[in-house]
Amino acid sequence: MKRPSLLLLVLVLVLLLPAVLHAQGDPLAWLNGIRRNVGVPVVAPDPLLSRTAALWAERLAAAGILSHRGDDGSTGLDRYRAQGGTEVRVGEILGAGPGLVEIEKGWMASAEHLQLALSSGWTHTGWGSAPSGGSQVAVMMFTEKRVENLLIVQGSDRLTVSGSFVPRDAARGVLYNGLDPVPPSEWDPSSRRFLFEVRGMDPAGYLRLGYVVGERFTLTNAFTWPRGTGSPGAEDRFAPPAPSP
Repeated sequence: MKRPSLLLLVLVLVLLLPAVLHAQGDPLAWLNGIRRNVGVPVVAPDPLLSRTAALWAERLAAAGILSHRGDDGSTGLDRYRAQGGTEVRVGEILGAGPGLVEIEKGWMASAEHLQLALSSGWTHTGWGSAPSGGSQVAVMMFTEKRVENLLIVQGSDRLTVSGSFVPRDAARGVLYNGLDPVPPSEWDPSSRRFLFEVRGMDPAGYLRLGYVVGERFTLTNAFTWPRGTGSPGAEDRFAPPAPSP
């Protein structure tokens, strides 16, 4: 049922942007340009996403292929976590061509790539590129941040996790240390600001942060500690790209 609307979106974009081709060799400007034109909120740059995307672009360029998965099955989310990312959902689009402008044109011509790039759920993006012979490989990544000013600090006897939930309906913050809930040390319902203090963590502890609305728990962030050690059960989160199917 979604296909006709995606094709229509492509046609509308082409009609609205005879210059779409205002493609600029700056993927962030390109992305926010088309998001504005279709009434979707713009996204902010995120350095960690850009670092993750740039490292994967280098790997893909060196291997001479395009793939979203490493040969161990690792994904863009795994690579983001390996860099210390904590958000629970990421998106990723790949492209190759003579230059960034041509890659952007290719993304514009693909309903699948546009659907992902224009999702209203994304709040942040990052991108990276690398030369591959006479071509360029580009990776653009997206995520949704539901926590502002997230700060995770290791103290001598505890780990503190603080920040503010963005959704206004967040009625209560929840943090799990493994399977054990950690009561908040501070919670301000008006600003939705929270502070948790975690004591007695396992050396490879896994924490999940989120909020409750009614009886429903919404996961916002998940991470192992130390940050960047990967998802639970994963060993190598920087494996070379797998050959394209």
